[in-house]
Amino acid sequence: MSTPHIIPSSAAPTADASAADSGDGPRRGGGAPTGRRRIVGVDVARGLALVGMFGAHLMVASGPDLTLTDPSTWLDIVNGRSSILFALLAGVSLALMTGGARTASPDELRKIRLRLVGRGAAIFVIGLVVELLGSGIAVILTLYGVLYILAAFTVHLRTRVLVIAGAALAILGPPLLALIGTLSPDLGGPGLSLVLFGTYPITVWAALLCAGLVIGRLDLTRVKTAVVMLVCGGLIAIGGYALGALLTPPQQDVASSSSTSGSGSGSGSMGMIPGDEVDVSGLTCQTSDGVVVCFPPETASLFTDDGGGTEEGQSYIDRVASEDPPAKMLEAVISVSAHSGGVLEVLASGGFAVAVLGLCLLVTRYARWAVLPLAAYGAVPLTGYVVQAILILAGAATWLPNPVLPWIALSLLMMAGALIWTRTVGKGPLERLTAWAADAMALTAKTTRTAKRRR
Repeated sequence: MSTPHIIPSSAAPTADASAADSGDGPRRGGGAPTGRRRIVGVDVARGLALVGMFGAHLMVASGPDLTLTDPSTWLDIVNGRSSILFALLAGVSLALMTGGARTASPDELRKIRLRLVGRGAAIFVIGLVVELLGSGIAVILTLYGVLYILAAFTVHLRTRVLVIAGAALAILGPPLLALIGTLSPDLGGPGLSLVLFGTYPITVWAALLCAGLVIGRLDLTRVKTAVVMLVCGGLIAIGGYALGALLTPPQQDVASSSSTSGSGSGSGSMGMIPGDEVDVSGLTCQTSDGVVVCFPPETASLFTDDGGGTEEGQSYIDRVASEDPPAKMLEAVISVSAHSGGVLEVLASGGFAVAVLGLCLLVTRYARWAVLPLAAYGAVPLTGYVVQAILILAGAATWLPNPVLPWIALSLLMMAGALIWTRTVGKGPLERLTAWAADAMALTAKTTRTAKRRR
C-alpha cells in the first residue's frame, strides 16, 4: 500500500507554529519534487493546535478543569494542552528540517545554525509586533524565537543526550524555578518574565522541544510508530492526570462573606445577599465600590496589601520562610492545571500531545482527504496565529452571544482560506518572511542566485 500521508515538497518539511517552510503544500503546476517529503499528519496536528489555541484565547472554557465524567468541562481541553502540542511539534519540525545536522560537515552545520538563528530572530520580532497589537493574549511567538536560537546549538546532539536533557528539564526545572522564586521574593524584569516566570517558562518548553526532536527522528511514516505514540502517549496522559488529581489537595474556599451596602435583593452576578442576613460579628470588613467584604482577622494578609510577611525591616530569612519554599516546590511537582508549569502537567499534557500526533498520523494515512483543511491550516501556522490575534483584537469573542460560535465559524473560515491559499500560492506570507530571514542570516540566498546565473 502506498503512503498517502506524505506528499512531495519543494522545501524541507517543518512542523512548528512559525516555521518558514511550513507553507509548502501541494501546488498546481509546481515543479518536480526534490525528494524531500512533507508529513501531512504533522500539519494536521499543528492545525488542531492552532484551533485549540484560538479557542483558549477566545476563552471558550473558563469554568472548572477538564473532567471526563462531566461533559460541561470538556471544552477545557483547549487550555494549556494546545500550546503544549504546539511546542512538541516545534521540536518535530526542527528534527525534520535539520535531519542531516548530526552528520553534517562543519560548514553545513554552521549554515544550519545560522538559518535557525535568522528564523528565530524573525519570529521574535513578529511576536513583538503581535504584542504591540494589544490583543490581550499571551503571545507565544517571542519565546518561540528564543527556542529557535536555542535549537541552533542542540539539533546536532545525539538522541540519548536529548532524552536526558529533556527529562532533566521536565523533572528538575519546575521545582527549581519555584525555589528560585521563593529565594528571590522581589525578583522581576522583562527577561525573567520572558523565559522563566511568565506564561511559558522555558524549562517546560525546552523539555517539549527536546521531546519533539527525539520524536521527529523516528520513522513517522510507519503505522507501528503512530500506534505506539497513540497508545503510550494516551497512557502517560491518563496516568499523569490521575496522579495529579490524587496528589493535589482539594481547593478550600476562604471563609468570607459578602454583602451589599445598599438595599435590594442582591441578585447580581456575584451571588450577593442582603447585608442584614449576614452575621459579621468577629469579622474584619472592608468596603470597595459599594461592596462590603468580610473575613476573619487571621486571614487579613490574604486580602490586604500588607502581605503579612513583607513588613518593612523584616529579615531576608523571615521573608523567604514566609514564602514556604518546600510547599511551593511540591506544588510545582504535582500541579497538572493548565499553564502551571508543573512536572505532572508536562508529563500528562506532553503525553496527550504525543497521542494526538500519533492519531493524526494514522488518520492521514487512511483518510487524508477528510482532514485536508486542517492540514492546510497547519501548513501556514505563523500567518494563522497572527490572523487569530487580529480577530481577537477586533472583538471576535463578542460577535455572537456565545464565544464558542465565533470560534467554530472563524476556525472553519480560516481553514478554508488556508486550503485555497496553499493550493494556489503555496507558503503563507509570514512563512516567506521567516524563510527570507533564515536565508539572509546564512547568506544562502545570494549564493543560490549566483549559482542560477552560472547555469
